[in-house]
Amino acid sequence: MMSQKKNDNNIPNYYLYGTVLTRYGLASLNHDMRRGNKTTLQKGYWNGKIHSFVGSSAIRWALRFYLQKQGYLVNRVWDEDEHINRLTNEDFDPEQFYDDDIFGFALLESAEIEEETSTTKRKKKQTKTSTPHQRMGALAMNMAVSLTPYDGAVKLGAKSGREKDSTSLHFTEYHATRYQYYFGINATHLKDFSRILPVIDGIMNLPKVGGNSNIFNYPFCPDSLVLQWTNNFASYISYCFEYCDPQSKEAKFTQEFIDEVECGQIEPSQLWIGGTIVKDLQQLDNFDDSPFKKAHIYRNRNELIENLKTVITRNLGLEESK
Repeated sequence: MMSQKKNDNNIPNYYLYGTVLTRYGLASLNHDMRRGNKTTLQKGYWNGKIHSFVGSSAIRWALRFYLQKQGYLVNRVWDEDEHINRLTNEDFDPEQFYDDDIFGFALLESAEIEEETSTTKRKKKQTKTSTPHQRMGALAMNMAVSLTPYDGAVKLGAKSGREKDSTSLHFTEYHATRYQYYFGINATHLKDFSRILPVIDGIMNLPKVGGNSNIFNYPFCPDSLVLQWTNNFASYISYCFEYCDPQSKEAKFTQEFIDEVECGQIEPSQLWIGGTIVKDLQQLDNFDDSPFKKAHIYRNRNELIENLKTVITRNLGLEESK
């Protein structure tokens, strides 16, 4: 374990890293820019093939919306009738608002114009300065990438009514797949350490993940997940899932991740592994003699989270602060 500088509360820095694998579903409306009469998915190269993506901002939006619906005080409140974010406090306040603390913010305020007098040219020079008002969020979220390559599937739709035009027939790209995404949260960077607990709950219960118009609805709650609760500043567990077969819904751990654990690069006692992937993990040929035996392994994801939150509560001294 690497040496860690303690914070103002005399508690070592703690980080929670995670890779989440979603359930299998049909993705179609987390779209890229519309091209003519076709609604396209966000796509890009991953391991040399075209995969579909879901932006990290969409996942962050869903997590903030979860906090709002659960009654936590957030600064950017989503108006479900008008489909806009309404800012409660334009000055932002990470002490008061959960989202200002967790996600951070950046506000560049124009300051007063300062006048400088040049001694050589004897004339006044005006310079406009600005004062940054910002906070780096405790949570870092990466985009989600499809587990399987995109196969080019599209579905046809037609405009109702008698009047037709060039957009009466439209096409929507869709992808039957799972997604995996990676995140990290510096728990001791939070103004209130206890705020890591609703973040974990939100990741387990994402209500929906919105696209450009927040109309994409996909089961983003975890099917399987790997979490690492650690003092280490960096993690090696990112994007640790892969498909068993392009035509299969089944997933497995990447060989790179297994090797990192077995060689000791990843401390197995820091790992919390849960969901359907547990069955695959326990079928490893050398599982009984493997370092994975030292990991916290739960088929029941809720049981994993409750036990992890108990450890986090103890490590962060939240029991004493009640």
